[in-house]
Amino acid sequence: MRLEGSALVELLARPASVAVVGASADPRRLSGRPLDYLKRLGYAGRIYAVNARADLPGVTTVRSLLELEPGSVDVALVALPAEGVVAALRQAEEIGARAAVVIASGFEDRDGPARRDLDRLAASSTLRIIGPNCVGTLGVAASSYLTFSSVLLQDVPRPGRVGLVTQSGALGNSLLQSLIRRHVGLNQWFSTGDETDTGAIELATGLLERQDVDAVGMFLEGVTDRHWLGRLESVLRSTGKPLFLLKAAHSESGRMAAAGHTGRVVGSADASEAILAQAGVRQVASLAELADALVVAGANPGLLRTALPSVSLVSVSGAAGVIGADRVAQDPRLRMAAVAGEHLPLDDRLRPQNPLDVPFINETGVFTDAVGAMGTSRSVDIVVGVESSLAHDREELVAKVVAAPAAPVVLTSLSEDDTMPAHLTEALRGAGIAYLPTVDRAVRAIALCAAAPTGDTEPEHDHTSPADLRGIEWVADRLPDDLPWVRWRVLADEPAVDLAVPPYVVKAAGRTILHRTELGAVRVVRTADEAVEAVEAVRAVCRRYGDAVMVQDLAPDGFEVLVSVLDDPEFGPVAFVRPGGTLAELMSGQAVVWSGWPERRRLDVLRASRIGELLESYRGGKRYDIEELSRVVSQALAAVAGGLEFLELNPVIVHENGISLVDAAGRPATTNSPEGAASA
Repeated sequence: MRLEGSALVELLARPASVAVVGASADPRRLSGRPLDYLKRLGYAGRIYAVNARADLPGVTTVRSLLELEPGSVDVALVALPAEGVVAALRQAEEIGARAAVVIASGFEDRDGPARRDLDRLAASSTLRIIGPNCVGTLGVAASSYLTFSSVLLQDVPRPGRVGLVTQSGALGNSLLQSLIRRHVGLNQWFSTGDETDTGAIELATGLLERQDVDAVGMFLEGVTDRHWLGRLESVLRSTGKPLFLLKAAHSESGRMAAAGHTGRVVGSADASEAILAQAGVRQVASLAELADALVVAGANPGLLRTALPSVSLVSVSGAAGVIGADRVAQDPRLRMAAVAGEHLPLDDRLRPQNPLDVPFINETGVFTDAVGAMGTSRSVDIVVGVESSLAHDREELVAKVVAAPAAPVVLTSLSEDDTMPAHLTEALRGAGIAYLPTVDRAVRAIALCAAAPTGDTEPEHDHTSPADLRGIEWVADRLPDDLPWVRWRVLADEPAVDLAVPPYVVKAAGRTILHRTELGAVRVVRTADEAVEAVEAVRAVCRRYGDAVMVQDLAPDGFEVLVSVLDDPEFGPVAFVRPGGTLAELMSGQAVVWSGWPERRRLDVLRASRIGELLESYRGGKRYDIEELSRVVSQALAAVAGGLEFLELNPVIVHENGISLVDAAGRPATTNSPEGAASA
């Protein structure tokens, strides 16, 4: 029976017997290393050496695989020149081997005779083949080192719960070396090479299906086993485990290099990125990001099951804390922990806040106590600590952080040129504390490891408005009278209504209700028969929330935009103009318009933006009145300069001639005003 997925992974993790075909007694040779590693590094299974010319010391040696009893070999490692590989694989199949690892090169030409013969064998055989042109595989727990990796000449990985799959052997070696030096426990590594039979997607799927694997890192140039994508997606969805992917060959030159390197056909980068993202793969931008994600995943398996983790930042530098907070705020998979007002065991000079600045020199204990204190907060899922050798005694810091039980901790340094010594990062890792060089990299890795959000993790919407946000009536009183509002009026609270001729909109006035649609507080009336029912339905919602019923004309068709203006603490009033309605969440490319520019430049900036392109006859389409839009934006900027903290005009309908303002919300500069609250 042909082994697949997790069964194949299990065989290669713990083979009962291995035959090294083409073995050498010289560990300095590539064909000698696998045998040396198996004998020297703790493999407990049976080892056979196949050498046609000599007996090798310390191991059972045969001239051919056919000299071995059927069923005596689980895995054959083939270290022969390309011309002898297929014959050796046929012998392995004949004696009942279940898998073979082919480290030989010479198969890059997909149309060459060697590759054609190997492909034919793979297509007709039950023998599973890893490679060719790969560095091999290793299973750490059983010391199943079926590889010639030079990294093992220096050190071996510690056992752990992280898996690794790389199509490139050299890059895989680099990652292996990084994981060893950063004290990450490894479960298995597969170098897949040319993938004549077994692809990276199948092996990653098999690893993720294992109970002793929490996360997998993968490097791909191209997908050769796309038929495994459905199974991979199912496993990712059902287990919630992360698969971190670094995908190369995005450029045309990269695709050409991949073809020359492995003979692999590499397709459209856009297609692969989209399809793999749909499968639930978490894509990273660099080798460093991939290693960082595996470091954090290996140290914090609980994080892999936490959606939208709340992050607390404790930093020796206020600036580093701000940078970290910015990175958290910019990532939708994270949120800042709310600790203000909590009673936490902090130094008397500190108050609970996030980020927490602990700027004391030579007071290491205050810093470590702060890290521990923030970790005791029920609102904190993970603490990021930013230390520095300029402020702390690192030996003391590590000893105290390791000893203090708290929420999971990721420790970083203020400067990546002032990183922790290796013996200290090893001590941290032994206590389940990840160390990364910078706060940026730490936050990014935490986000990559966070569990995929579910419907239960989103905060419940508050349908009513914040107390300081006011609606269209309040906003209109504070803007020029000549603005082109779509006509509205507020209805008296009485059963009988005197309404205009349809069509029109019946909606909450926005005095207290923030999300009209979600509450059913907006209805379009197209016939007179619908009027009374619509008014009473909206009125029932408004009574519940203390709002009023408004009737408003329908705006003429046009291009819908959203204009938001805020009083920026650095630049003063700034407007953000972006597509509105159904386009708001789909399109990027907003225009940023500053009050410090003269009106002519504001118009030029609008025209040069993505939204300006769309408004001005994009690809021969309609030309909309961008000049009138610019005028209204300038008036909104002036209103914020005149005493508002925030103003939103939404939607603004831009026509071929003129615009229509439909709704608005605003906030006064002073939030303790006694006036009533409202919202659009």
